[in-house]
Amino acid sequence: MLSLIRRNKLFFFTFTLLGLLLRAYFLHWHFLFEGDSLVYGDLARNWLLHGVYGMTDNGVLIPLDIRMPGYPAFLVASFRLFGVEHYGAVVRIQVIVDLLTCLVIAAGARRLHSERAAKIAFALATLCPFTADYTATPLPETLAIFSGATALFFALRALQRMRVAPPWDVAHSFALGGWFLCGLGIALSIYIRPDGGVLLAAIGLYLLWLAVRQHDAEYVWTTVLLGIVSLLPLLPWTIRNWRTLHQIEPLAPFYAQVPGEYVPRGFNRWSKTWVVDFISVMNVEWNVSSEGNGDRVDINQIPPRAYDNPQQRQRTEQIFQNYNQRLDLTPEMDSEFAQLAAERIRAHPFRYYIELPLARLADMWLRPRTEMLNLELDWWNWQDVPQESLISASFAALNVFYVVAALLSLRRRLPGSAVLWLFILCRSALLATLPNPEPRYTLECLPAVLMLAGAGLARRSE
Repeated sequence: MLSLIRRNKLFFFTFTLLGLLLRAYFLHWHFLFEGDSLVYGDLARNWLLHGVYGMTDNGVLIPLDIRMPGYPAFLVASFRLFGVEHYGAVVRIQVIVDLLTCLVIAAGARRLHSERAAKIAFALATLCPFTADYTATPLPETLAIFSGATALFFALRALQRMRVAPPWDVAHSFALGGWFLCGLGIALSIYIRPDGGVLLAAIGLYLLWLAVRQHDAEYVWTTVLLGIVSLLPLLPWTIRNWRTLHQIEPLAPFYAQVPGEYVPRGFNRWSKTWVVDFISVMNVEWNVSSEGNGDRVDINQIPPRAYDNPQQRQRTEQIFQNYNQRLDLTPEMDSEFAQLAAERIRAHPFRYYIELPLARLADMWLRPRTEMLNLELDWWNWQDVPQESLISASFAALNVFYVVAALLSLRRRLPGSAVLWLFILCRSALLATLPNPEPRYTLECLPAVLMLAGAGLARRSE
């Protein structure tokens, strides 16, 4: 890769500069610090100043495990170097990390196909607004994308070396080193977000498939090595949770709840019977809280598909009227939502288990991805904000272009590409089970998509 950069200095310099300008635009005009950023910032500040990984509640510092410690550790390092809560430094470091990710993506495309594919992938990555805009907010997405790209690149490199080298060859030893680095990338990904474990599942499944197909036990032992390297770093975090919180928790709680917090599983299940788009998450799901600090829910924002009959509509509206009076989802209200969910699922199981998960997945993959920008989410209402709708439609077209370009790679036999597609499929299968279709959840797939897009758009003769 270094030789490719040296031979194409002007190309890489130009697109690096364009990528830097794009990210500078987002930093200047779309810097965002709210929501989860406040949570991560509080965790990092308390960790640095008080030595406690937790948050303050009414002046009391409480140890927690609601987020994996990877991104707070990154914030702690930045705070120590540049000052506590100096988020301007944080987002600038994220710009550098994101540009490094572009190089990793290019290296992966080169492994897949050719140097031409590497250059195309690099251009696509540096000019990708969907990753660039997340550098402008203190959230773990930028680091999660980097760690995922790194793990996938080393997996590709190791797979290709294992195919061409006998067990006693030096190149084979380098392949084992590649798997070790891949495992470290997976471990970092898990420490940033618990769903980073999908990388391990996808790559491990591919290795086991190779073991069966080629009748080679070496792939089995490689899977074991990868699992050990990926999961062993979680031991200190697991021990901390056992000693501090007295619970066995190697990751973070699925609902990110604090110990003893009530989780409204009935409401979550009811939401999965009708939610298909991100705007419903914003207007309804995020407004509901079981801790007495929620926001009012506008009944008119709930679409007709949330009801199967007038009786269900009446019951649902009554629950929300009660909720809006106290802004607290009580266990009794949650039980009523659970009953509604059970009725709807029993009446339409295919819709609940197949149609709606696929619809949510399509929304996460294909929507314009403008959630971090100052644009209306209901971009399809052209008569209200025609200019914003046009911008959103352009973003949607660009998003579809990336997906189509990746699909073009299926025309060719690309060594190792199956592991990229398997990762995309495994992560998509996980996301289809979630009640909240947030577009940022598919961002970790973009390195694989852009590597494949670079190969798909490159000329066949290369």
